[in-house]
Amino acid sequence: MTQAPLTIAFHIGAHKTATSHMQRSMKLARQALAETGVRYYGPVYFRQPGHSIQALFGFRPGAVDGGAQRSAAEQLALMRKDGHRLVLSEENFIGPLNQPHGRSMGHRYKSAGARVADLARATSQDIDVCLAIRRPTSFINSAYCQMLLGGRLQPVEMFQKRNPLSSVDWVDLVTQLRGASGVGKLTVWQYEDYHALFPQIMASLVGAEASALVSPRPKYINRGLSAAAVTHVMAQPDQMTAREARKMFAVEDGHPSFDGFAPEEHAISDATYARQIKAIALMEGVTLLRPARA
Repeated sequence: MTQAPLTIAFHIGAHKTATSHMQRSMKLARQALAETGVRYYGPVYFRQPGHSIQALFGFRPGAVDGGAQRSAAEQLALMRKDGHRLVLSEENFIGPLNQPHGRSMGHRYKSAGARVADLARATSQDIDVCLAIRRPTSFINSAYCQMLLGGRLQPVEMFQKRNPLSSVDWVDLVTQLRGASGVGKLTVWQYEDYHALFPQIMASLVGAEASALVSPRPKYINRGLSAAAVTHVMAQPDQMTAREARKMFAVEDGHPSFDGFAPEEHAISDATYARQIKAIALMEGVTLLRPARA
């Protein structure tokens, strides 16, 4: 029997846009998806030593043969098995959420388009790319909390100076991706609409026929920090880690979420975000998913 042509869908993030929730949901449905010919691979697979996407497909900078142990064709065959669609999810592929040691990041994901083009070139396949974007102030708040959870403490004012709202340029990112060689379909959605759009998001990743096999996990993953948790850790860093403070002052227990921005800063940022969304919606070759409005 002739094997069906292979297609590849890649959920590239962005960070802090319910990536872990989506990945866990697809992982739970992995066997059911495989039975329909859809093979899912996420961070558990790609974050093993020597298993980064760059290493597996032979384009890791500075490594002998790009770090590959086998040819790209052999790697594809190993991963697809008898399937017809590969679904990849790894937000770290397009760049880090934060720079090491809390250094400045004036331009996020500046190499995303080139990296996806490298993967398309290595696999000789067009890549359907799926991307979530998020309200800039909320994104920076979440990035700051993630830094604290990783054990690096820095006053929020310093973090904001080193990570300005202007670094969250979704139009630039989508433009990069749309212009990258080897990018097929490009699907974008807002993090704020994630739960309402879950079935449509799954259809863009695993295909319409298999999308019903993936159900959203009922619980949140990687809850952020409350304002009380951040205050406690910054005031008494030797007594409690951010992870411990997250449990003691949990958002789900009624503690307000941390917010490092004033109302007027949110308003200015939200206006910019609205313009970005409008621009993305008008881009040729880009599908912006939107929930049905009553």
